[in-house]
Amino acid sequence: MFDSPAKLLCHLIEHSFEGMGGTFKCPVCFTVFVQTNKLQQHIFAVHGQEDKIYDCSQCPQKFFFQTELQNHTLSQHAQ
Repeated sequence: MFDSPAKLLCHLIEHSFEGMGGTFKCPVCFTVFVQTNKLQQHIFAVHGQEDKIYDCSQCPQKFFFQTELQNHTLSQHAQ
C-alpha cells in the first residue's frame, strides 16, 4: 500500500491524532504534543523527516503531509 517507509510514517502521523483528546503523539518516539505544528517541527528536527514526499502534480511544490498537498491543491489550483 505504501511504496516507501517515509510515506508510511506520514500516514501514521496523520492518523495518530484521532481519539487522543487534543494531543498529538510522535509515532517514532511517542513524545506527546498539544499542537500539531509542534509535532511537525519535532519530526523535522529530531527524526530527520525533512523530505517532502507528496509532490504537487501542477507545480513544483512538495509537502510532508498528504493533507497539506490536498489543501494546497484546493486553494491554489481549484478551477
